[in-house]
Amino acid sequence: MLVDPEMKEIVDSFLLETKEILEKLDVDLMELEKRPDDLDLLNQIFRSFHTIKGTSGFLGLEKLPEVTHKCEDILNKLRKGEIKLDSSLMDGIILGYDTIKELLNVIENDKNEDIKVEGVTTQLVNLLESIIPGNEQEKIPPVAVESLPLNETKNDIKISDTGKDSTLSKSNSNETKKTDNTIRVDVDRLDALLNIASEIVLGRNRLAQLNSQFALEYEGTSFSKDLADATKQIDLMTTELQLVVMKLRMIKIGKVFNRFPRVVRDMCKELNKEVELVIHGEDTEVDKNLIEEINDPLVHLIRNSIDHGIEKPELRLEKGKNRKGTVVISAEHEGNNIVIKVVDDGKGIDPEIIKEKAIAKGFLSREKAKELTKQETYNLIFHPGFSTAEVVTNVSGRGVGMDVVKTNVSKLRGTITVDSEVGKGTTILLRLPLTLAIISGMIVKAYGQTLVIPLHSVIEVLRVSRDHVETIRGKEVINLRDSILPIISLEDLITSNGNGHKHDEKWQYIVEVGIAEKRFGIKVDELVGQQEVVIKNLGDYLGKINGIAGSTIMGDGTVIIILDINELFNKLESQIDS
Repeated sequence: MLVDPEMKEIVDSFLLETKEILEKLDVDLMELEKRPDDLDLLNQIFRSFHTIKGTSGFLGLEKLPEVTHKCEDILNKLRKGEIKLDSSLMDGIILGYDTIKELLNVIENDKNEDIKVEGVTTQLVNLLESIIPGNEQEKIPPVAVESLPLNETKNDIKISDTGKDSTLSKSNSNETKKTDNTIRVDVDRLDALLNIASEIVLGRNRLAQLNSQFALEYEGTSFSKDLADATKQIDLMTTELQLVVMKLRMIKIGKVFNRFPRVVRDMCKELNKEVELVIHGEDTEVDKNLIEEINDPLVHLIRNSIDHGIEKPELRLEKGKNRKGTVVISAEHEGNNIVIKVVDDGKGIDPEIIKEKAIAKGFLSREKAKELTKQETYNLIFHPGFSTAEVVTNVSGRGVGMDVVKTNVSKLRGTITVDSEVGKGTTILLRLPLTLAIISGMIVKAYGQTLVIPLHSVIEVLRVSRDHVETIRGKEVINLRDSILPIISLEDLITSNGNGHKHDEKWQYIVEVGIAEKRFGIKVDELVGQQEVVIKNLGDYLGKINGIAGSTIMGDGTVIIILDINELFNKLESQIDS
């Protein structure tokens, strides 16, 4: 039945629905461990397993219904009060949950159930039989099974006219109403809509430019006034359209955050630590493409906080701390960026230990170590192969982790900052663009060319005396608040347009930018302004050019390039190493 072409639509619907149920179950099971006596939660979890069993049985599957049935047996006795939830039962239910996820993955990719589950089902049966029944509580009547709504998946986004996710309804009529108001749209269609909106943004910019030119020549005429009014209306509607289209692609970051309680639980059991995970801002929305990219970096940060940051319970008590450590992950909007923080109240990062480890691994000379600022020292943890773990375990010590975070954040054109206090804890801050298609850009001129620097990478704009631009080993730098800021010139990247370029003989503009944990300055001759721009690729003819993220079209029809801050930093780093 899984490979029957006529059943493809039914099988796909089953996979989508079951994935959604499993996502919700992941959250609910972690909550159940905290609230084992919550009958409503128990009933909800029972219904989820029951739904999976029923739909998988309809498709003629055997192993999936078998595993879910064993989990259902345990949950049924729990909700009837015949047994009490303990750690062994919880581990058994989670084992069943993990097996169901593994089975679903095989069903989706291989269209079969070719994995062994006998050991799991036997373990669940033995676990249930080994428990001595306690005093029976009030029997809970069986609940009606309700199908769960479909939600966001890899290739689809759910859109509802209520602006909120669908929830289980109290009655069939309400459920029907919710379904009527929700549709599932393929992401490719939304991408096409976004491309059209992007073209309209370019047309809006062109119209604004023409209106400005017309106003200069025909100021005061009724036609000039009418054109200005029409331009304002088009500008307003284009902005509204852009916001609506972007909103359609937005997904709550809770979709990622909700996976972390399980990560924390598993690590605590493995490391014999006690950690409470606190989540804030899970309703913060980001672009779907971003959601898919930030999961791995955040998992690394959470694992790192627990492994390297949070101390053992006994050691925390000796230090006068609560025996249970705390890791807080939060998200919030800040302009056109999303800011994600991971904060722990662990032992913090000792800069001297970081330096010694870097020296021992050959990343750093002892002379250079003395020159590093506190922030530069923290940034050493992002070096590939760096680790402070004394013993290699399943969790840490292999020097893989923070460099992966840096790589992913750089790819998303974001920045990462580390702050720590020994004995108090560590804060890691990620700042990422909300969308990767339409960006706010700083328009500058350098060597006769007009360029765009993505605004989310800009930290500040400096005007320094040219006498203050110094040279170290042939590379230009400036001293910025007792920190050395490397300077990169765009002369090698672009060619003068032939008209010559003018710059102030006394002052030099420098745009300080950040990518991941690194900071550097870009020399420019003139600051033009700020504008929303649409990133266009350079096409097959030009292909990929290092240092250039793409191009955009200005209001007067001019095509200008958008700088790739990540590539420019790689170029700067190679110059420093050479």
